[in-house]
Parts: sequence; C-alpha cells; structure tokens
Amino acid sequence: MRNRHAKDLTCTLLFAALAVSAATTSKAQDSDDDGIAPVDLSAVDLSAIDFSSATRLDTIVVNARKFEEPIREVPFSVEALPAEEIAAAGIKDTADLVGRVPNFNFADSGLTFANTLNIRGIGSSSALISPSVNYYVDGVPLPARVFDQRFMDVRSIEVLKGPQGTLFGLNSQAGAVVVSTQDATPNFGGEIGVEVGSHGARKLDASVGGAITDRVSARLSGTLYGFDGDIRNIVFDGLGNVVRDDMSVREQYSGAISAKVAAELSDSTDAVLSLRHSRTRERPTTGVWLDDPHFPRNAFAPVPETTTETTGGSLEITHDLGFATLTSLTGISHYELDLEADLLDGSIGGAQTGLPPSAFGAAGVNVRRIDETSTQVSQELRLNGAFGQGGQWVAGVSGLYSDLESTTDITSLAMANGAYTGRLKKTNLAAFGEVTVPVTERLRIIGGARYTYERQQFEGTYAGRPGGVPGVAAFAESQESTFGFVTGRAGVSFDLAPELTVYGTIARGEKPGGYLFFNQFASAGIPLTEFKSSGTWSYEAGLKGRPFADWLEMSTAVFLNDTSDEQLFTFNPVAGRFDVQNADTRSYGWELSVSARPTDNWHLGAAAGLLHAEITSGGALLEGNDVPYAPEFTASLFAEYRHPLEIAGLAGDAFGRAEYQHVGSRQIDPANSRRLAAYNLVNLRAGWESDSFDVYGFAENIFDESYTTSAYRTGNAVGGGGVFAGIPGTGRTLGLGARVRF
Repeated sequence: MRNRHAKDLTCTLLFAALAVSAATTSKAQDSDDDGIAPVDLSAVDLSAIDFSSATRLDTIVVNARKFEEPIREVPFSVEALPAEEIAAAGIKDTADLVGRVPNFNFADSGLTFANTLNIRGIGSSSALISPSVNYYVDGVPLPARVFDQRFMDVRSIEVLKGPQGTLFGLNSQAGAVVVSTQDATPNFGGEIGVEVGSHGARKLDASVGGAITDRVSARLSGTLYGFDGDIRNIVFDGLGNVVRDDMSVREQYSGAISAKVAAELSDSTDAVLSLRHSRTRERPTTGVWLDDPHFPRNAFAPVPETTTETTGGSLEITHDLGFATLTSLTGISHYELDLEADLLDGSIGGAQTGLPPSAFGAAGVNVRRIDETSTQVSQELRLNGAFGQGGQWVAGVSGLYSDLESTTDITSLAMANGAYTGRLKKTNLAAFGEVTVPVTERLRIIGGARYTYERQQFEGTYAGRPGGVPGVAAFAESQESTFGFVTGRAGVSFDLAPELTVYGTIARGEKPGGYLFFNQFASAGIPLTEFKSSGTWSYEAGLKGRPFADWLEMSTAVFLNDTSDEQLFTFNPVAGRFDVQNADTRSYGWELSVSARPTDNWHLGAAAGLLHAEITSGGALLEGNDVPYAPEFTASLFAEYRHPLEIAGLAGDAFGRAEYQHVGSRQIDPANSRRLAAYNLVNLRAGWESDSFDVYGFAENIFDESYTTSAYRTGNAVGGGGVFAGIPGTGRTLGLGARVRF
C-alpha cells in the first residue's frame, strides 16, 4: 500500500512538473508581457460530445486569505460550497459536510461536544486536546467544544486545507472551516421551510430581512429541530426484569435564533452586528457494543442526557482609509453544557465480565455527571490593501482570552467516588502579515508569517467521598506555561491559461502544548503531565481552474505533511492510564475535485482523495501504525438533473439528484487496536422548485447500510481479546419538505 501511494504521489508531481514545463517552453501564437505563451488547451478533442447547450460555471469567490478573490487564485487547496449547493445536497451539519470534501475526516463520538476532526491526517484524536482544525463563523473562532452545531442561515462554507496559522492562527495547524452567514440587505424578503422524516424527524426554519432605515438593514433567522431517536435501549430493574424497551437513544430537540444588523455609519465606515443563541437537549449514545449480535442496541440506566446552551455575537467595523481597509472584529461566545450518563452500558459490561446485561441495569449505580462552562472573547485589527496589477497585502494583530471550567462527578461501585474540577485559562496574542506580489502578469509570489504568544493557566481540584474503591479525600494541582512560536506560508502561483493556475506552497503550522482539563487519576493523587507543542511542515502543489472549457472546473493537489510531536491520545498499558503522547507523524496524498455543467439541465460533480498517514516515532507500540481516522481513500459523486416544468401556471423546474459517498477503512486509535470497515452511502433527492415555492422528497442511505463512524476499546473480555464500543451511523432516512419564499 505504501508503494502504491508513493507511486501516486510521484506520478502526480511529475504531471504538475510537465504542465509547468509545457507552459514555459510551448511556442506562442499570441505572446504576452511575460514572453511566455499561455497553454493552448483548445486542441483537446471534445468534438464527439455535443456541448452546444453547456452552461458556463459561475466564478466562485472566496475569502480564504481575508480578502475576496477567485478560488483558482488561492495558492492552496480550498473547497467552497455556496448556499445553493448546501441546500441542494441537504448539508445540515459537519457529518454531511465531510462527505463532500476529500481528506476531511470526522469522528462522531456520540457526544457533540466531544467530536473530533482531522484534515489530511493531522488532528487530535480526543476532544480533551485542543483541535487542529478550527471553525470560524463570520470570522470569529468558535470554542472547540461546540463547533459541531447544525448549520443555520448559511451563505457559504469554505474548507481551507493545510496549515492556516498565518492569517487564522489559533490551532489551525491542519486547516480551518470558515462559515459565513447570510447578509442583512435592504431588499425585503424571507422564507419558511418545513421538513418531516423517519424516526419522528421534524424541522421548521424561517428567516426575514430588509431595510429598517436608509442606512440600516436587519435579518432575523430561527430554526427548530426534533428527532425521536433511532437506537434501541433496554432498561432493567435491580432483579434483572425488563422495565423499558424503546428507541429513545439519539433523541434530540434543538432550537436556535440569530440576528444580524448592518449599518452604514458613514460614506467610508460600515458596521455589522451579529447575535446568535441556541439550546440543544439530546439523549446520545456513548458507545454501542460493536460485536453485539443484535447491534446496534444499548442497555443504559439512565439513558445519557445532555443539554447545551450557547450564546455568541460579533461586531465587525470596516473603514476605508483610501490606501487600505481597516477592519475591527470583536467576538464573544459563552456556552454551558450538562451531561448525566450511565458509566457502563449493560451490553458492554456483560461482554467484559461474562455476566448478563441485566446485572448492570440498576439505575443510578454507575453515573457520570459533567458540568461545563466556557467564555471566550476575541479581537482582531486588520489592514487589507492592494497595489500594482494584482498585488495584495494583509497585516494585523489579534488577541483571544478563554476561560473553561469543567467538573466531572463520578458515582460508581467500581471506581473512586468524587468530583474533579479542571479550569483552563488561555491568553493568545499574535501579529501577522501576508503579501502577494505579482512578478509578471501571470506569475505571483506569496509570503507571510505570524508570531504567536500563548499563556496557559491550569488548576485542578478533586474532592472524594465515600463509595466505590478507596481514593484520596482531596487533591489539587496547578500549572502555568507560556509558548511563543512562528508560523507562516510561502509559495508561488502561475497562470498557465486565463482560467487555469498552477501553484506550489510551503507552510508551517503549530499547536501549543498544555494540559488535559480532566484528570482520570486524580482520585489516586497522580497529577497531569504537560504535553509538548506540535508543529507541521506542509508542502503542497496543485492545479486549479478550467482546463478545457468554461463549463468544467477542477482542482487537484498533492501534499506532504511532516508533523513533529503530534499530540496522540493513547492508552499506556504499563501505567494503566490514558494520556497524551507526543509522537511524529507523516502524511501524504492526492486530491481531486471536479464540477461540470455540460448542459443547462445537468450538474455533475466528483471528488476523491488518497491519503497515507503514519506514525513515524513513539516507540514499538506506535511506530509504523496508521494515524487514527485517516482513511486511505475517500470519494463522492453527484449528478443533478433539472427540467423546466410549469405547474398550475407557475413556472419552475422539476429536479432529481443522486449522491454517492465512500469512506475507506480506518484505525480507531494510535495503537491500531481495531480497524473500522469501509462504507458506502447513496442519497437521493427529487422535487419541484420555483422562485417562490419548493416541494421535495429525500432518501438518505437508501440501501440502509450498517456502518460505524468511530469506536474505542473499553477493556478486555473474560476469555481474552478486546471489547469495543462504537457509534453507529444513521440508517435509511426518508422525508418530505417544502419551502415558501416571499
């Protein structure tokens, strides 16, 4: 497998080199100022196909480098989805998003505040560690524990791959996800949508906006969502009798509201105020025994229940200085979450001990409670300017302060009883800048750097109480650390043709070290150990644009990442504890994304990614193992057909859309204790759409494939071998929806 990936990487690099060589040596029919002729791709013979009704693709404009530019001019890989495509594909959250983005990998832990991400094999394998991929909403970073929320009123989503420490900083060692919400505009309008589906799924969303005065516009959006659950749960009494048997696991109810006000303060100054609030209550699974003959089912008493409440806002002020634009972006976010969960599912306990699941069924015997609050404040001051023919520069300073407090309380017959409170305060200050210099009309050089200073203050306290196994009565620990480091990016891009660009980039990303905010061995008086910072050197070469015609757009890239001291969440069999182990990793691979509109009726798309991600140090137990949740192959395809159809005198389009997604096999932990099987999903969507009204039906995972999104080792069975728990994917889902616009 390693040889195969090496050949793929070599061949793609060779192709890129040949493309550049062709650009610099081909004889010009029409020479330009560079003295180098554009590559003439008109010789490609597509005459066998009738493209007389082909539709020119719209130019996608992104804000990946903190200024607007066509996506083909960005010197690194970016996947951009506008609102229209998000709606057409039914993308409602991160789990849906990753299916469209090659080498963007997601591990669903069952608990939304503990889900993890990686891009190209770089990323934390535990939510107790700072992430390597950060989410930004309207430019403001989200707290890592609540990044995975349902998308609402979204205008676009950009997934930026590779280290983004130059302009985004804050742990964007692997990349960043930039979510932009709909703007408040003077034009009055709104919409109302409703959906119903399998397992009692229902959703209602609405938005309205328009001018308040000549200089002030506003937009208000809200959504309500409900789901009755799709995993069976069996509850026993103390005598082993079944007292409840239902489908209550993964039940969820959520509501969210957002407001945006845009004001023209003067002819040269604009301000945008954004506010949002959400509340979610759910009954998640924390793991289903993977080898249960009746998979998936749980035996929780009580069923885990979480409540998460988030509030946030931002104020962006832009002022035109003439030579540059000054932007001030202030953000604040606060969240509170509560969890009460059965520590041990009865089926898992039975697999570990050989006892029947009913032996673990008494309610309230083994309970974990988590109470967590976090407040985060950020401020960025940025200057953007342009010079010459296509030159751009960005410079600024930023600051962020976060205060996270998390209390975990354990009541158990098999563990020490007590509560541990971890409090982690972070102060992050940075200065950054990047410039794009046009050397010639078609050749550009990019360079930028960021200096970051971070101070962390950690305090942990434990208070024991009678019950369970013996433990210390009290324990306290505190640490303080500072970090200073430089990240940056340098590269070159060259226009092979007016709408075709080749690029190469070298970037460095870093994520500070620190402390877990939960100490599972506090009851034994064992303090936490600080883990080191992790750094990545990333090398990328790519080609993006329209190589053959204006109805076909593609981007392809090869990459190599060398990461030192990656923060791996591992189990130490000698110490008998989970901990963070720093180890080096290497990942390399290839990606391809294609979008085409060969006729007015058809929209086609495809994406694929090859990835090899390996742990290259870390001792005999880890060295040579695969990085967890880094599948070797991911792919997606979609085809959408539209045809004009008038109904009751109302002009519109009938449409049908089919999607296919493949996720390859992947390891669940750095020890490679179990490999999850690959899976394939097929989704369908069809309906009728007009300017003012839509109606549609959808089927997700239409073949009802059984698959597992993530897993972990819970312990060993009595007869030997591991016992594993995991999070099952969603089965077949059918639904109907309608939307009215005004």
